[in-house]
Parts: sequence; C-alpha cells; structure tokens
Amino acid sequence: MFRGSQGAGQTTVRAAGNGSSTAAPAGELALRWLFPATDGPATSLSVPRVVLGRGDDCGTVLPGAEVSRYHAEIVRDGPIAILRDLRSRNGSFVNGRATCEASLELGNVVRVGEWVGVVVAVPSSDEDALRHGTIAPGLFGGPALRVALAPALSAAKSDLPIVLEGETGTGKEVVARAIHAASGRRGGFVAVNCAALPEGLAEAELFGYRRGAFTGADRPSLGHFRAAHGGTLLFDEISDLPMALQAKVLRVIEQKEVVPLGESQPIRVDTRIIAAGQGSLEAAVAAKTFRADLFARLDGVSVRLPALRERVEDVPYLFARLLHDFTAGRPPAVHPALIERLCLYPWPFNVRELVTLVRRLLVVHAHEPSLTVDHLPDRLRRHESGAGGALSSSKAGLARPLPPEPRDQAERDDLDRARLTGALRDHSGNVSRAAAAVGISRQRAYRLMLRGSKAESGNGAK
Repeated sequence: MFRGSQGAGQTTVRAAGNGSSTAAPAGELALRWLFPATDGPATSLSVPRVVLGRGDDCGTVLPGAEVSRYHAEIVRDGPIAILRDLRSRNGSFVNGRATCEASLELGNVVRVGEWVGVVVAVPSSDEDALRHGTIAPGLFGGPALRVALAPALSAAKSDLPIVLEGETGTGKEVVARAIHAASGRRGGFVAVNCAALPEGLAEAELFGYRRGAFTGADRPSLGHFRAAHGGTLLFDEISDLPMALQAKVLRVIEQKEVVPLGESQPIRVDTRIIAAGQGSLEAAVAAKTFRADLFARLDGVSVRLPALRERVEDVPYLFARLLHDFTAGRPPAVHPALIERLCLYPWPFNVRELVTLVRRLLVVHAHEPSLTVDHLPDRLRRHESGAGGALSSSKAGLARPLPPEPRDQAERDDLDRARLTGALRDHSGNVSRAAAAVGISRQRAYRLMLRGSKAESGNGAK
C-alpha cells in the first residue's frame, strides 16, 4: 500500500533507483510524475489529503523554480480525488487547462510548475511495476508494455509460435527482434512483409528455388524459410497471404521441411515463426479470409501491443530517451508545456510517429537552446484536448470531462492575466513561450494583454 496520512505525511512512491520504493495494490490510482525526471515520485490518490510543492514538508516534494512552496493539494471527496490549486504563482493544469479545482481520473495529464504527471493504475505490488527502462534487448517502455509483453517474453526460449497484434507503428517488428534476441537461437532474424510479396513469386521467395526453375531464375535462392534456419522468421501482415499459399505455409510448419521450386527432395528447416498484423487473426478466420488450421498452428502465444495513447505514461520517457540517443547524450532542454502537449496528443501512428517527430525537431531546430510547444508541427500545436479541457475522443473511456471551473469568465480572465504576467517575466517578455507556459494560445495571450492595458488606461483616466 501507499503510505500516507492526513496533511503532509509520506504519500509518495519512488520508482526503483530513486530511493525507497513502496508500490500500491493492483488497480490503485497514482499520479506518476514523469518530467523532468522520467521516473519521478508517484502520489497516491487514495489518501485523504496530500500537498504538492517544493516545500520540504509537502507530502510530494516537487523541486523547481516554477513550483510554489505549497502549490496544490489533492483531497478525497468520497471516491473522487480532487486537485486544488493553492493560489500558486504559475498555476496548476489538468489536461492542458489552467484550473482551480478538477477531479482526477485515469489517463489525466497534470502539470505543476516544471513537473508533468499522468494518472495511472499501479499494476502490482512489485516495486519494478513503476519503472521505465529496458524490457528486452532493443525494447524500451514502462509498466503497461511490460505487462502486455510478459507472455511473449516468457515463451521466447521455447519453439512456440507467437502472434503479435497491434496498430501501425506500435513496434511489432521491434518486439519480434527482441523476442529473437531473448530466444538464444543462433540463426538469423528474417522479416518478410506478406503484403509486399509479388503474387507470382511469393512461393519462390518463401521456399527458395534452384537455378533455372523459372524464367529469370539465373541463380539459386534459399528463400525466407531457409534463410531463417536456426533463427526466427517474422511474417508481417500475415493475413495478406493468399489462401493457396497459406496452405503451403501450414505444411512447412507442420512438416518442418521445404521443397524449393525446381527441386524434388524436401529440405529440413528449424525456423521459429512469429506472425504479426494490425488486425485480429481470429477475426480474419471468422471472415473466412484466413485458414482456421493455420491460425491454430500459429496461436501458441498471442499478444496485443497497446497503442501509444493507451500508455501515455511512456511518452515522456520515450521522448527523452530518443532525444538522448539521437544527440549522443547531449539533448537540448525541453519546456514542460511541450511534454504536456505530447501526453495529450492521440498519436495515430504510435511510436513510429514519435520517432519521426524527435528527428524532425533535432533537424529543424538544431540550434535552439530549448524545445518549446512553438517548435511542434502544426497538427500537434493545433490539437486541443477537447471541449472543457476533457481528453480527446481518442481517449474515450480513460477519463470523463472535467467539471466546469468554479469561476466566471471575468475572474478566469483575471487569473490567466496574472499568470501570464508572471510567465512574461520568467521568459523575458517572449509572448509565445509565456503563453505556452500558462497553457493558453498566443492569440488569447495578446487579447489578455490588450484588455489589461485598456483597463489600466481607463483607471488612469479616472
């Protein structure tokens, strides 16, 4: 259980490597602080009250120049955890929206000063359940991905076939390579994109052929099965294999031998099969586009890779790691509002899109001392978290819309204007960066400044 008491008692969990670690039982909600430390503290949402701030006597200590001594508090109201801003200088944000009071639910993104956190369910009592890091060779992530991949990695050293399902860009080939690396098999890893196999040459490419077996076969070929002998063969988008070829693949898997085109004698093969696809193979069987007997042979262990939007807590870690790796350990500074925006973005193309974004930022803004929201592509800067500060529709089911603010529009404008004034001082008058820090658009920042100057002029005239 989380340790906690009324007031400013101990109410945080430290991930492995960051001091003592105390994890919560499965299903307990916690606010994981993931930036600027990718494995920062976790604040339990089950205790009666906890204060967040840079003060040493706070329940969760968040050091930083933009964090007030007593910045915000989280209190319980029956089954609901509520975040309340304690009149902090820089404000508190939930799902990108400055807020005085908001309920916290699974998937919500919170920003307090320099710190960005995500509300997550702590998966187990194991202290490593909160840790981000290397899951398998070449594969990195956090608790959600570790849990999803546990069955496949447990079966890595066996000869069981494995089915990987997941949206485009979720890293199916990366996972397949990690399974191969963990298998201890001495042969190579071969990946074949079934959707790209030439229809007339698919059989030859899979099973090999002798020289002269057909027009254009001016040299022999091992084929993918024999090339992966002793190793692993990944069938990517396997549901795109023609039905006639599916029957021949089934026979190779059952007999453990191939007959190359132009040959009469079978050749033994020892090849571990991993099948991957965006859709469900079981659904393809039901639709009669995939052979049931081949599915039965392949379905040793089936794993669904979670989309990046389903594991928001991995976004800050992956972003920081990619920055570090692509800059040989010399990454630029990153503004917390940028991390907040990344956590709220739905990532339709998953990790592949994140990798491309990092490369773009480092190329286009190579000479910038720090990366801000203004450096993001238009589609990320335009993306809003939804009406009223709720999560986007891509996160439906993770959280409900936040309750309306307890202030009227005039008071909200006054609050935003006061925070903008402080942010302008912090960012040397740079309106774009100040607006990003406060969590408002640049246009709104200019409107607030204009109204403020008109109000001061009116008061001076009196």
